[in-house]
Amino acid sequence: MKQKKLFSLLAVALISFAACNNDGKTSDADDTTAAGTTTSSGDYAAMADEFQQRSDAGLYRDVRTGKPIKISVDRSSGAKLNTETNEPVTRYIYIDNNEWWVYDDAGTRLGRAKLENDKLLFESDNNTWVDYDTKWKVDGDETKMKSGDTKVKTEGDELKIKTGDKKIKTDEDGTKVKDDK
Repeated sequence: MKQKKLFSLLAVALISFAACNNDGKTSDADDTTAAGTTTSSGDYAAMADEFQQRSDAGLYRDVRTGKPIKISVDRSSGAKLNTETNEPVTRYIYIDNNEWWVYDDAGTRLGRAKLENDKLLFESDNNTWVDYDTKWKVDGDETKMKSGDTKVKTEGDELKIKTGDKKIKTDEDGTKVKDDK
């Protein structure tokens, strides 16, 4: 009888714990940067240090020019800034083993880039290389981009990413991730 009560109590505790932690959306407690560094929500110190080291090594490039840029990361919000212009960085190129990869400000890999005859080009959905304006359609303060099954849309301060199995939304309230299964 004692064992049955103990088991019942343990089962209720486990179910209660699971119910409290499953509200239908994923918390933004963990974010992953382009390099795979996980940071706790509200503490972007490791990411800031990583971006500082890579900036100093010349591994970041401007998506419009292909020239090296230095990116700083706000340690409390994770916002990325071009240190020379103090403007927000919404896309950047990270050079990894001589491969040029384009990332957005949330650290999502958007595709490949290359510099050809002093012209920066981006890989399109049909494996051709196109310029920035062809790859990313920009209307006022709204930007749309599609690569494979990934769609990215920015409008003002809001970012929406839709992949084959997830929806990610970032706005002034934070980041929300929803499984789309």
